[in-house]
Order: sequence, then structure tokens, then C-alpha cells
Amino acid sequence: MILENLKNLFKIFKKSRINPKSNNMTLENFKALPDIVRFMEEPDRHWQQSIKPNTPQFKSDIVLEYTYYPSSFESDNPEEDKASLKKIKAKNIFEPYEKTFLEPFNIGFLSDEDKKNDGEYNLILMYFGVPSFGEFKKYFKTLGLMFYLIPSYYEDGTMNVAVFYNLNPCLPPFETVVEAKVLDVNTQNEYEKYYLKAFTEAVEIVCNEFEIVTEKNQGKFVKSVEEAPEKLLEEFIEIVGVKGFRSEEEIQVFKQNWHLIQENPEKYKEILVDEGYFDEDSEVDIPYFTQHLLSELLLTFNSDWKVDYDDLSQFISEEIQQEFTIKDKEMWQIAEKIEKESDFTMLNIDTQMDSYSLFICEKSEKERILEIARKLDFPIEAHF
Repeated sequence: MILENLKNLFKIFKKSRINPKSNNMTLENFKALPDIVRFMEEPDRHWQQSIKPNTPQFKSDIVLEYTYYPSSFESDNPEEDKASLKKIKAKNIFEPYEKTFLEPFNIGFLSDEDKKNDGEYNLILMYFGVPSFGEFKKYFKTLGLMFYLIPSYYEDGTMNVAVFYNLNPCLPPFETVVEAKVLDVNTQNEYEKYYLKAFTEAVEIVCNEFEIVTEKNQGKFVKSVEEAPEKLLEEFIEIVGVKGFRSEEEIQVFKQNWHLIQENPEKYKEILVDEGYFDEDSEVDIPYFTQHLLSELLLTFNSDWKVDYDDLSQFISEEIQQEFTIKDKEMWQIAEKIEKESDFTMLNIDTQMDSYSLFICEKSEKERILEIARKLDFPIEAHF
């Protein structure tokens, strides 16, 4: 039943394929994409680059691979490749790439002569994990996104990069190509908006790492610097506003328990067992311990996936001290609405289950809270 539901979900995306004749297919506003391609093209550059995001909004490293079609998409079993090409009704091995990535934009193909001489197409694969979204949350905790950066070159040497994405990278390689969809900056599809947002954030992180100038970074590149955990903890307590609703004694208990989790998690487990929050026979679970500690410190709205939106609306209204109504019921949409209507935003403490532990903070402190959370291994996320 679950497998059938997943198949139906993926069919929805196949049916919603964007018109390839649209002029909005390429992310021309991503002026840095050609620079990313050039960075990866440099002769001495390793073909694979892995970047650790400085934010818990990503559930994995951001990986870029400079690769070639078709050789990098072929398996070790020619018969399997033939069967895969037959399944997608491809006349030859080049057709999936050309029909999916090149034909919609009138990009020229390799000549027959080039193909006979082992000519190939070059492209960049970019992939990473993000918190699952929408209907996918019923089946996955993390959603793996794969993007194809397809370069094309004009006669004057300038480059254009089209971007496609695939939600089902577990398919055989040739099938992932024909299932790829173009990433449209003007999409009205809520899922595609989510992927677009994740992609733009990933691009910004990549540009910072590769030292590529963007409108946002203005040539100022931030490199991660080790900061003392104790100072980070103090700053976290300050910027989430805990001192406004917790006593000094409660804050001290939080600090002591945080240190206990780092130094003697077995001892903290005993505390939770005594309080009825943890099973004595279970193994030490530091992510859960940390989540529990944060949920006790912060003022949180806790709910399973069947959220009572009236209660959530009341919680938000009280926290931001103004009336707030919920229309769109995706959590990221609610967070965006809070940001538009107030000086606050909403973040989530990842419970490792299909549930929420939401809290409100000042939107001006959002990025720093997420940065500190990553450094201290706090399971706080903005994409949920």
C-alpha cells in the first residue's frame, strides 16, 4: 500500500511537467551558476567537491560532481543498460540526455562523428538532503534532491546553465535522466517552490565556499571558525530570549544538563528514566536527550502531525503579541507569514518522529540561532 501511494505521488510530478517551450526554464537570475561550472572545470580540480553546510536546514553535505554523459551513467552490466534504455523507449544511448536537457532549449547536439569518436556531454550533478516536505513527510524523514546543471555555450564564449531536478534518484541512471524536470523560477507549484528555495540556498553556500561573488555575499566570504562551546551556549541562551521567561536557576539546570549530556550521557539517561521520559532498557540517545533538553528550556508548541491549527494560531499570537491567523497549512508557509507580519519567525526542534516542537524567535536572530545549533549539534531546523 505504501509503495503504491509513493508511485502515485511520483506520478503527480510526472503529470505536472512544465511546458518546455517556456522562456522561464533557465535560472538566468543565478548569475553565479556559470562560475560554479568553470570552477569545477578547472584541470587540477578534483571531480567531486563536498561542502558541509553551516546550517541544520540541510540534512547532508552538499555534493557537486563534474561528470560526463553517457559514460558516467553506464553500469557495469551492458545488458542492464540495454534493458533500461528499452524501458524508456530510447533509440540510442544519447537520446535520453538530448531529449530531456537539450532539445527543449534548442541546444545543439554532438555530431555523429563526435559520438563515434567517444565524444560526450559534460554536466554537473549537485545533490543534498533536506527535511521532507508535504506528502513526502508520510514516507521519508529526509528528502534527497538531485540537480543537473546543464551548461551550453554561445559563439562569443559566454555560458548559460539550465537546471533540472530529480526526486527519485534511486531509479537506474538513464531513467533518472528522463524523469528529470526543469527547475522553473516562476513555478506556482508549492513543492517546486520548496526545491527552488533549497537550491538557491545551496548555491549561496557553494559560492561562499568556492569564493564566487554573488549579490548576497558581495565578495565577502565567511569561513567557519571554531568557537568555544561554552560561549556559543551563552549566546544561544541570550538570543532565543530565554531570560525573559526562565529563572536563573532553570537556566543553570539547562547548562548543567547540557554538560552532562556531553560528558556523561548515561547519567542524564538515569535522570530521564527517573522522570518517566525514557525507557531504562533503551540505549543512550544523545539526539533525543538534546531535543528533550531544548524542548524543556524553550516555550514550545508540541504536536503530532495532526496539528490543531487553531491552537497553533493562538500560540503564535501570544508569542508575537498580535493576532495571527493561519491560512496556508504547510509549516514553512506559516513561518514565512510570521516573518512578513511581524519581527519574529518560527523554528522547529527536530523530534526524530512525525511530530513538531515549534518555538518563536526574533527573525533577526534566525540565521545565528541556526548557525549555533549546527555547531552545538542542536536539532533545530528552519525547513520543516
